[in-house]
Formats: sequence, C-alpha cells, structure tokens
Amino acid sequence: MSSPHQSVPPAKSSHTADETTATGRPARPGGLRAAGPGRLAAIAAVVLGYLIFVVVGTAQDWSLGLRIGLVVPTAVVVWLLIPRRESGPTPGVHVIGVPRLAYIGVLVLAFCVFFAFVGWPIGLWWLLLAPVLAVWWVTRTHTTVSDAGLDLSTMVSSNHLDWAQVKGISIPKRGYIRARLADDSEVKLPAVGYDRLRELIEASDGRLPDVFAAAEAAEAERIAAERAQAEDGEDDTDSVS
Repeated sequence: MSSPHQSVPPAKSSHTADETTATGRPARPGGLRAAGPGRLAAIAAVVLGYLIFVVVGTAQDWSLGLRIGLVVPTAVVVWLLIPRRESGPTPGVHVIGVPRLAYIGVLVLAFCVFFAFVGWPIGLWWLLLAPVLAVWWVTRTHTTVSDAGLDLSTMVSSNHLDWAQVKGISIPKRGYIRARLADDSEVKLPAVGYDRLRELIEASDGRLPDVFAAAEAAEAERIAAERAQAEDGEDDTDSVS
C-alpha cells in the first residue's frame, strides 16, 4: 500500500462524467450544505435565540411547557430556512462528507450537555452551544468532487481547486488526505481520511490514479519474482544433485 507522505500525480482522463457516481453520497442542491452564509447565519440566530430563551426561562422559573413548547415553532422556522432538495442527483458531482452517523454523537452530546445545564443553568448555559457547533462541523466539513475541480469546505472557510492546480495527493500518517498543488504546497481535503481515499479516486473519474490497483500490481510482481527466484533455486539444486 502507499507509504505515508507519498505524492501521487493525477492521471489524464479521457472519461466523461456519468450522470451519477457509484460510490458514496451524490451531491444534491438542498440541505444545510447547500445553504449560503446568510441562510446559515439566520439558522444559527434562530437556534441561539431559542437557547437564550431557555436559559432566561429556566433562570426566571417560567413554565416548563412554555420553555419546551417553543421548540416546535423554532424547528418549523429552521426547516423553512433549509434549502429544499431536488428529486435527482446533480450529474458529475460527488460529495464526501462526515458520515451521517456523526449526528448520533451530536445527539448524545446534547443530552449530556442538557443534564449539566439543568443542574446550574446560570453558570453552564454556554454548554448548550457545544451541540450547535458540532452540527455546524458535521454540516460544513466536506469535499466536493466535480468536473470543475475540488471544492473544500470547513467550519470557517471554503476553497476551490481546479484540476490544473492539483499535482497529486499526499497520504499522511494521520489526518485528512492532502492535495499537492503545482507550487508543491499541500491542502487538506476535509472529511477525506484514508478510509475515504478509494471513494475520492473513483469520484475523480480517472483524474487521480488508482493507488490501490498500483499497490496490488506491485505486490503481485513481488510475489511472482519471489516465486521465480525460488523455482530457479530448485532447478540449481536439481542440477547439482
């Protein structure tokens, strides 16, 4: 398999983009990942406003039904702010994001934070921001692969790389896979760990070489060479006897 910090040059491709990709989750216009900065800020403001309401209501000992009941209209407003999805996938576009199972972790975190908050609402209200930040991280962290290049999105920034800028890929010992650029600098590919490398290669539609196939071919050649050497040794032994 490829060694750490290996730079792999992209291969030229004569393929044309298929209507859908066979791996992972195809990108669709809609959902939180399709929301612009303004809409995301509006959603965050609504959620933060509700959290402030809960904090103040708990401190003032307002009715529990009032505090919890307001979550319904809050959820409706957030749902209306989220861009709607179209029925079909976007041709030639593939999104590699944080797995949806991460939301289970966010839910567990929210329960833990809520119990701590109930114990001391005045001092621990800021803990309620932790699940919001976790959802923001899951939503924003992704790499989009398309004919135009790579679109990289993190919690605080977005970046676009044309295929002409990509010189290869680098595989570090830890962390995300990195794109090596023409100026020999490296850029992390959000959400693309080693376990998602094959997905990235397939989504590139031949623009990145299949390092797994190359490693398997090299291993097969090594085994064949060792087998041939062993057979030559046996022939030498037979000729001496």
